[in-house]
Amino acid sequence: YIREVFAKARDKAATGNPVVVFFDEMDALFRTRGSGISSDIESTIVPQFLAEIDGVEKLKNVIVIGASNRQDLIDPAVLRTGRLDVKVKIPRPNKQGARDIFAKYLTDDLPFAKEELDRHARARQAVVARLLDLTVEAMYATTEDNKFLEVTYANGEKELLYFKDFSSGALIEGVVSRAKKIAVKRAIGTGEKGLKEEDLVCAIREEFKAHEDLPNTTNPDDWARIAGKKGEKIVHVRTLTPGSEGTREIETVSAGHYF
Repeated sequence: YIREVFAKARDKAATGNPVVVFFDEMDALFRTRGSGISSDIESTIVPQFLAEIDGVEKLKNVIVIGASNRQDLIDPAVLRTGRLDVKVKIPRPNKQGARDIFAKYLTDDLPFAKEELDRHARARQAVVARLLDLTVEAMYATTEDNKFLEVTYANGEKELLYFKDFSSGALIEGVVSRAKKIAVKRAIGTGEKGLKEEDLVCAIREEFKAHEDLPNTTNPDDWARIAGKKGEKIVHVRTLTPGSEGTREIETVSAGHYF
């Protein structure tokens, strides 16, 4: 398939058309060779990719783009200078970024609860604006309820990580989807229809609660990478979500990635 993709790219480029070859989840396709993960199929795929991308350098009109949230799992040869030259890191969204993402899923055509509509004289855009502000504030607050993990480093220092440290576009979409389900269940059970503030706040708690046992890692430092933090080696993790008793040592197990 790798050869076929690049063959089509060459054919299109030869006619003067601009061609973009995009690889998503590069860590799944081009893992470090010899890692022993999966069936080591990367031992054949990675060399194919390297041979093809080296050939593309001589062509005009061809751009190769790769995306991954686990750069550390990609074979170093793939990331070597001269192959994928420009590396762009997209950090986790800040409060404004999270609000912008929420706005894509929390729209004014949703069925809102009567109390939400009455509060703003049925002005749907005002309802959305208020819910966006309250939801983002609830997710990014550094309060007791929002504590997610306590990590202990090899030097003995401890650090608290909050919900905001694990925010992502996928998680935000999950929060809105979960809030809708909460509203539907309430409508079925009580007849009270429509989405409201409490649904979104509850969805935030439930979304993080559902992920409290993650990740399964190859290295304890994966928690730091997932949170976008680097530095001292992590030797112990304790989950702090409400109702959790998740004190545990991190052990080396099969690879995976979440959030």
